[in-house]
Amino acid sequence: MTVDDSWHFLSDGRGGDGNPRAMIRARLLRNRCTRSAAFPTEPARENRPMPPARRGRPTSLGDEAFDPWPRIEHGQLAAWLLKMCRLYGREDILTIRQLAAAVRTPPVDNATVSRWENSRATVPTWALHQYERLFDLPPGELVAVVTALGRDRPTGRRSAPRCDELLEKCLDRAPVSAAEWADLTVSLTQPRRKTARPIWDTLGHRLLTEMCLSVGWRYLLRLSALQRVHRHPEGGAALVAATEEFVTEPACQLIIDPIALLAANPAPAAARHLLRLLCEPRNEAEQLGALFAWAARPPSAPDMVRRLEAASCELCASTSPPLQVAASDVLAALFRHRPSRPGARSAPLGKAGDGVFGQLHGALAKAQTRHHEADLLGRRILRQALASTDSDLRILTVNVLHASPFRAVLADTVASMLTSGRTRTGSAIHSVLVDLLGSLGETRHRTIVENLIRRGTARDAAALALAHLPGRTDPRLWHHVLTAQPTGSSTQRAVLYAVGMKGDRDGLRLLRAHAPVVRSRANWWLRLPAEASAGAAL
Repeated sequence: MTVDDSWHFLSDGRGGDGNPRAMIRARLLRNRCTRSAAFPTEPARENRPMPPARRGRPTSLGDEAFDPWPRIEHGQLAAWLLKMCRLYGREDILTIRQLAAAVRTPPVDNATVSRWENSRATVPTWALHQYERLFDLPPGELVAVVTALGRDRPTGRRSAPRCDELLEKCLDRAPVSAAEWADLTVSLTQPRRKTARPIWDTLGHRLLTEMCLSVGWRYLLRLSALQRVHRHPEGGAALVAATEEFVTEPACQLIIDPIALLAANPAPAAARHLLRLLCEPRNEAEQLGALFAWAARPPSAPDMVRRLEAASCELCASTSPPLQVAASDVLAALFRHRPSRPGARSAPLGKAGDGVFGQLHGALAKAQTRHHEADLLGRRILRQALASTDSDLRILTVNVLHASPFRAVLADTVASMLTSGRTRTGSAIHSVLVDLLGSLGETRHRTIVENLIRRGTARDAAALALAHLPGRTDPRLWHHVLTAQPTGSSTQRAVLYAVGMKGDRDGLRLLRAHAPVVRSRANWWLRLPAEASAGAAL
């Protein structure tokens, strides 16, 4: 009896007694034979070469073969980070089944973990805490990075269990951690929650100050909390007013971040305010903040697009390099969101930059020798961290690398390139490397950056990097740099930023003995609330 005969025999009920299971078996058998007939050249199973062994299902990340450098979206970055933690966060590689078994209350199955690692499902906050426990990450770091990446998608957390207690703690000026700010803003921005405007004003001022003083994942958690408040009707209006009051103080040293944060506010008034700051700024910092905001959220109204494009084209011819770069990022964002004119996904690195990129990728690939298959995203993530024209995405990508198991390897590679003189001093890629070391480095890397300042190499970038690296610098070095620089220079502002971000009050008192402009800026840092400085490190 042929396969077709058996199919008819079972399908019409003869001999099968109408048995559904027999009918299904016959249908499967027929489909299998039909497929074999359609592909007669397919070798027999026993003669076919066996594919290489895999652990779990193959990843779906990084399979865009049509474009070698596509933009890596936030969900893919989070999924890559979770997978790398599973594969390289411990001495032995964990399979998906082992990780699912290690996750405790509530339990998860293998398919759920696989969906997390393939960007098919949002990872809840409780699962991120389990990852931090399993892989010995600082409590809150993975939550902060993934929350910042998935800020447009809820993570399942609806309300903080201690909302009233946290609110009282904030209003009483007690130190508040970044995780507590995240829990509090989740609760206060619920639709049915009513909060008086004076409370929003007080919380907005304090959270804005602490965000500006925070570094790393603590900065990201507070940034996500402020973005959540901006999307709230009452909280967003209060936060816009708090931002205006914060940045208009003459001696204010933290202007760019609060203004750039206005991109999270969907109200038309916020967009008009950003355009006014771009076209009629009081200083260059306001203009930079407005450019960063527009690069993160290009406008949709045609008249707003035309005005923004004209202003950005004009600033591309500015004598200020930061304004030129930021204006170019805005134009790239406009073209990226315009179907008729697709813009570049990342800026070209140049010949020297390509060499640096090759060394960094080589270090990453060497650290991934235990992986069972090629990492399809790692190379693109490195390029995005170095040369993305979206400043917001570039910062998030660097923080993903900071939370990954490859942070120390990449930081040591960058430090080796800076000390061996493989990059030309004063070049753009040299400053990018110094900035990258400030984001990925540890306390042991401070000496390398301090030596760059002593040699006069990329002083501004080195001072900003020291503001973000763990540890402290001898105030005598800062005094020497300030004495050698003209009054009001960018290096003086960078030095004061580095000392102020570290909360070094003795260093600020030493530095304010200089010119009046330095004294006024140092006094601004000294006037910051003590609870904000203490809470920024939590």
